Amino acid sequence: MGGKREGSTLDFLSVCICILAMSIVVTAYFHCSDLLLRKGQVSQVARCYILKMETVGCLTEGDKNRLLAELQTIGVQGIDLTGSTMNPVGYGDSVILHIRGKLQGRMWGGNHDLFQSVFTVREVPVEEIRMSTAKH
Repeated sequence: MGGKREGSTLDFLSVCICILAMSIVVTAYFHCSDLLLRKGQVSQVARCYILKMETVGCLTEGDKNRLLAELQTIGVQGIDLTGSTMNPVGYGDSVILHIRGKLQGRMWGGNHDLFQSVFTVREVPVEEIRMSTAKH
């Protein structure tokens, strides 16, 4: 009689462990998906602004301010545009948009103690380089 009760307890424990493991996997998936989505948004913003730079010949002050605001809305911190074409270039010359910064994302913690926070907030570097030709 005692064997049946032990078996059902072990089955219940197995199901609980399985549910816990699946919850961790699903949470990790959503955190990674969010980070990838925001990196994709940075790429889309960079594409939009390099197209503007093609028609003007540089990243104008107004476009620079709008670019910074859009990147901050996405969550990029410590934005550095060094290496971007800020002064007008002639027709046919190269224009470069170089965006560097950091995105905060939840990643699997360094220690594997399940009683502490499993996912810790970390800064993930993001870099986007776009190059084109001035067509103004």
